[in-house]
Amino acid sequence: MKLMKYCLSPNKLAWLRQELGENADGLIAVMDAAGSAYLAQAAQSDASVAIDALPKLIGPELKLLWFKQKLALITRLDDIELSKLAPFELEGARVVVVQPNELTTVLQSLSKQRVIGFDTETRASFERGVQHPLSLIQIATHDTCYLFQHALLAERLGLLKPVLEDENILKVGVGLRSDGQALTREWGINVTPRLDLNWVLAQLGAGKEMGTRQLVATLLQKRIDKPKKVTLSNWQQVPLTSTQIVYAALDALAAQHCFSELIDKLKPFYLASLEANTQLLTQNLTVRLASYFEQANG
Repeated sequence: MKLMKYCLSPNKLAWLRQELGENADGLIAVMDAAGSAYLAQAAQSDASVAIDALPKLIGPELKLLWFKQKLALITRLDDIELSKLAPFELEGARVVVVQPNELTTVLQSLSKQRVIGFDTETRASFERGVQHPLSLIQIATHDTCYLFQHALLAERLGLLKPVLEDENILKVGVGLRSDGQALTREWGINVTPRLDLNWVLAQLGAGKEMGTRQLVATLLQKRIDKPKKVTLSNWQQVPLTSTQIVYAALDALAAQHCFSELIDKLKPFYLASLEANTQLLTQNLTVRLASYFEQANG
């Protein structure tokens, strides 16, 4: 754990580095190690505590474990740490670039889902005042990502409206506000209900938006690369390149997988808080996720 990253704002950490001088990194590492050792001792070897045993814990011991879980989830990795992680890959997941004659069948399949990963791509503009329309919508289940390209589907893209507005299907992603605004502006689609994973981490204490790279790193222990060359590529071209297809699919799949992992990590503390009649998760987070905790518990 990196307590200094969590407990100090970037400005205060920068000030501390300046005050400590050339030995700053070493001294901060020593302080981190001392803090981690203290927590480990206070928790009385909590690593041996099974997840199923959490509801039986009470008082300070439970709160300490909750603090450590939050700390693990919201601590940002630096570039060196990220580079050491294995890449987040498709790993058997299917990617389907939806053709017009497949659209009805795909939408029927998606209508049966309860949670879907969601993202969009838009062709970058390099001219002031020029904004291109939304080019691609990515929707992912746990093992399949569907790519809906405007250049292929044209006005049929509006047929996604029932799925994207279905109150029984949660759309999860990162930075969903701009995606939702584009769909409302261009297609009259109000994406709801939706859950921005940045918001979840903020509820756990993250000081600033984590972003997809940090979320994938902390939750999945994987590295997702976001090369500018692909991000700024032409998403209207037909066909999309294999690199574009994989890039787009991984974003939506990552959102779906990160949500599942968050539920798995937070559920024991939700159940423990009910058992101990104490508040661990924020009220807002509890309200938004309670039904998914209960489903996962069932």
